Amino acid sequence: MTSDRLDMFVQRYDAQDTPWDTGITPPEIVSIIQELAPGQALDLGCGTGTNLRYLLEHGWQADGVDFVPQAVEQARAKLADFPASMFAVYCHDVTKLRDIPDLRVPYDLVVDIGCGHGVPADQAVQYAHEVASLMRPGGIWMLYAHQPSAERDFGWTSEDVQRISSADFELTWQVLSEDTTNGFPSGWYRLTKSG
Repeated sequence: MTSDRLDMFVQRYDAQDTPWDTGITPPEIVSIIQELAPGQALDLGCGTGTNLRYLLEHGWQADGVDFVPQAVEQARAKLADFPASMFAVYCHDVTKLRDIPDLRVPYDLVVDIGCGHGVPADQAVQYAHEVASLMRPGGIWMLYAHQPSAERDFGWTSEDVQRISSADFELTWQVLSEDTTNGFPSGWYRLTKSG
């Protein structure tokens, strides 16, 4: 990720201008957790740990990765009442996951809510491939992404998601709508790792 993007997020956390941090686990994640048996999960762009906490409360072991130090610190505090053996939160770049030595691979579930869509276009296929390399065959990647628009020059369309992921995943479900926090076009995608 670029240092400009990191600087922007650090400033937003410092200013407490984080409308994406609702403190509520999205219904799409609640639904998948109800469907799957507890296993190993990875939350990419985990922010302050809301979804990690939800996973832990439902019997999962979970790792989180975020590149914003303030978010990671808040996530660790939010999870402090769980045994350290159940989770880890890493302050790290999600485009360099292989550099994290202690991830509990292979993952059964990867959660990516508004993280991957910020990966530069020339790195997006590699990002999806690296996510796949950390997952067991049949594992689920729950991806939420903004779509590019006149107001935003980043994001992924459903066609982008298919192109980025098709070498390693099957797109099994998608719902296109508008983001409830800002009204921008967005989509939820369920991708199953080929196996």
